[in-house]
Amino acid sequence: MPLYLTETSFSEDSLRALTHRPSDRREEVSKVIIAYGGSLHDFYWVFGDSDAIFIFDAPDPTAAMSILLTLSSAGAATSHRTTALLSNEEAMEAMSLAGSKDTGYRTPREEWQGWQDHGGEG
Repeated sequence: MPLYLTETSFSEDSLRALTHRPSDRREEVSKVIIAYGGSLHDFYWVFGDSDAIFIFDAPDPTAAMSILLTLSSAGAATSHRTTALLSNEEAMEAMSLAGSKDTGYRTPREEWQGWQDHGGEG
């Protein structure tokens, strides 16, 4: 199943509540992920721009988005940033595939080779 890494920032109210009454957020996040057919691999509290990160799998991107929408709509977090993760093997396969196709793609430099700006606005 596809893997995802999500960085999340909790609202000030959520953090205040957690300092007065600690709650196992890993367990709560895991419930949501399992409900959509995925599993939670890791959950960490972090320093910096985010408060926590978690790595999970989901059956497909639609399930992953449903997980994130469910978590976001509850209002405990102010933001989520999610990155799809690929194994080294998947990345190597993608590199091989990318090198095997003649797409005709040209870089902007190649596309505009020989063009000269003669001034003017139009």
